[in-house]
Amino acid sequence: MAIKFDKVESGMVLLDIHRERVGNTTFQALGCWNVRVISVDKNARTAMCSWNGNPPRRYYERDFRRLYTKPTKAYLDQCERRRSGASK
Repeated sequence: MAIKFDKVESGMVLLDIHRERVGNTTFQALGCWNVRVISVDKNARTAMCSWNGNPPRRYYERDFRRLYTKPTKAYLDQCERRRSGASK
């Protein structure tokens, strides 16, 4: 479940998990990237965040609807399928 803005604190590391294309194909897979929260402005309901080590940018309350505190079940299942398929 996505995180609510009221629970966001500076110094947190959240996860951005969404679908991405794999190579030059129509195949898609889930990707996971780190979002580091640098500072939070509770009055304006915004936060300065660095996505995947890039320079910080302003995240609004609506942007936190797609961020997670821990990996989703779908992402963990995908990782497990990749691990079990690689060993065979």
